[in-house]
Amino acid sequence: MRILQYIAKVAFKRKWYLIIIPIIAAIIAALSVQEKENQYVVTSTIFTGFGSSYSIESDGTAMYDKSGVENSIENLINIIKATTTLERVSLRLYAEHMMYGDSLNDNNYIQKNHYTPVFNMTPKNIRTLIDKKSISNTVSNLRAYSKPSPNNFVYGLFNWNHPYYSYKTLSKILVTRLGNSDMMEISFTSNDPGIAYNTVKILNDEFQNEYFEMKFGETDSVIAYFRSELLKAGERLKLGEDELTKYNVDNRIINYEEQTTQVAYEGREINIAYTNLKMDFQSSKASLDEIENRMDINLRLLKSNAKFIQYFDNITQLNYDITSLESIHADSSNYSEELYTYRNQLREEENKLNDLVQEYSAQSYSKEGLSVNNIINEWFNQLLTNVKTEAKLKVMEDRMDELNREYARYSPVGSTIKRYEREIGFHESTYLNYLHNLNTALMRRKNLQMTESTLRIINPPIFPLNALPSTKKLIVLGVLFGTLLFIMIWFTILELIDRTPKNQLKGELLTGKSISGAFPFKLTGKYRRYRRDITDISNNFLFNNIVNKFDNSKKLNIVNVLSTESSDGKSFLAENIYELLNEKGIKTKFISHNTDFDAQGSQYLLANTLSDFCDIADMQVVIVEYPPLKDGSIPTNLTKEASVNLFIANAKKAWKYSDQMFLDKLLAQCEEKTLMIYLNNCSVDAVEEFVGLLPPYSFLRKLFFKKILEMEIRTK
Repeated sequence: MRILQYIAKVAFKRKWYLIIIPIIAAIIAALSVQEKENQYVVTSTIFTGFGSSYSIESDGTAMYDKSGVENSIENLINIIKATTTLERVSLRLYAEHMMYGDSLNDNNYIQKNHYTPVFNMTPKNIRTLIDKKSISNTVSNLRAYSKPSPNNFVYGLFNWNHPYYSYKTLSKILVTRLGNSDMMEISFTSNDPGIAYNTVKILNDEFQNEYFEMKFGETDSVIAYFRSELLKAGERLKLGEDELTKYNVDNRIINYEEQTTQVAYEGREINIAYTNLKMDFQSSKASLDEIENRMDINLRLLKSNAKFIQYFDNITQLNYDITSLESIHADSSNYSEELYTYRNQLREEENKLNDLVQEYSAQSYSKEGLSVNNIINEWFNQLLTNVKTEAKLKVMEDRMDELNREYARYSPVGSTIKRYEREIGFHESTYLNYLHNLNTALMRRKNLQMTESTLRIINPPIFPLNALPSTKKLIVLGVLFGTLLFIMIWFTILELIDRTPKNQLKGELLTGKSISGAFPFKLTGKYRRYRRDITDISNNFLFNNIVNKFDNSKKLNIVNVLSTESSDGKSFLAENIYELLNEKGIKTKFISHNTDFDAQGSQYLLANTLSDFCDIADMQVVIVEYPPLKDGSIPTNLTKEASVNLFIANAKKAWKYSDQMFLDKLLAQCEEKTLMIYLNNCSVDAVEEFVGLLPPYSFLRKLFFKKILEMEIRTK
């Protein structure tokens, strides 16, 4: 309660500051906002669908990605407020104003009083860029003209401080998310309803174009890249396959694995058959040699017969041909006619040879005199068998030579085919990888198309017909009360940091002790006429306080008057007390350290009572003014002997830590009940805290004193 009273007292003391300065500030504010134009606000609501839209990339079980949705919405907000987006809005808004603005009439694009300054500030060469028939051509012309230069008018529209087209103005567009929903709100305030409306309308178009361009531009670049790489990979794959095909054709390869398996199998079978034929040939050769040994010499000469040799060679060749055909085309019926012809020829040649042998054998005999006919038949049969076996051996040997050539041909072919297949496999895996990535990118693009369908304007901007409520009164009242509050806080802070014990509250806060009273300073102004009355009231209050502390059982009451420094008013107050006591008929003596005793003498320093260094006979009250506490100490017995230890604190001087130290020391020397702290050189307001209302008794001072300081508030 005392704090509130103190603040009220400070306010009353500074009442003229609190009245005049806020009024002046309010008048200045009223003049400043007098020309302020009405403001129009336009809003638009957007549905993003980031958190609730369907995605073909999801499997239907994906959880709600809160961080992903918030990131998407934050990205969209940044795109809306991006410098590039706002620059496009600025150019298009300026183009519309130049195309549709009218200096005589207001329209839905710009009011006439706002269009005229815009038109006048536009250079003539810029006006030639305006195509009245096409907004797109106009914007393109302006964008082509804009260059980053301080002398470029179009560039400066956005980068200077124009009230409608600058970044500073357009950056005030508010973009907020509506709670935790997929909805966003765009709002813009301007002093022109057409400008506010068209700014939001253009922004809706531009940010969607920018958003989709960024999203689809990135995805389309990826798609184009993978399509290009897919074509290159396909060409490399086709080239590798064509090279392998050409190589197989050149080397007569149909199926390398099966062909090599067949060659290996055939080689194994031919080796077995060749071994068996060679054994048969050796056996036949041995039998033939034995028969020829039993034959007559004339029969042996048969082998050198020209016809025999001719027939024998024919039989040998035919056997070779027949064996070759049988080995190569054993499973084919296409060569049966040719084989049949060869066999008939062989049969004829065998018959001819047989006839020649029979004719020749009729004139010959064997060595043993055996029948030649039997030997000849046996020899002839064995000879044919030997010829057939030899022919088969030659065929087998030829086939083995062919197989060896096949082995030699297939060996390098296999490694080359493997190398081609590895290259083709690498190109194929690359092709499939690019194909997969292309499909993923296409799916991503399709998903963006679905997102595009969800990003739409729910509430398009509406042309405002009514301006926002005027804030002129609120601004003036805000300035008035703000200034009032600032001044009040300023003076309160000054009071808090002030260390002068100027009143009861400050004195008690600084000293930590109770303040007994206060005496006024030299009275001036409206109090000059009442100096006598105010002084008398203050003296009587001081007199009563001192007398109330006298001990009536004592014959002598001593009043010690003390202070920490000189010029604090000890002599003045002591003389006032002395005069009042004498007026009341009380025998009183005033003793001062300046005239009556030596504060540095031994009598004073070693005194146990006041009578040790002063004559106080037949006195009822003795008032003793001691030297300042900082200049010398006071014997403890003298402070304990006194009925009142009056400590004077100067309200005009700052209370120092040394003052507090001396006061604490004095309190330790005397009894606390005898100590009386009194403030001197105080204001009338500070004195009134102790003695009550002082003259002049005006209505305003009475009202303030009773209702504010004394809280005399009556309630029903």
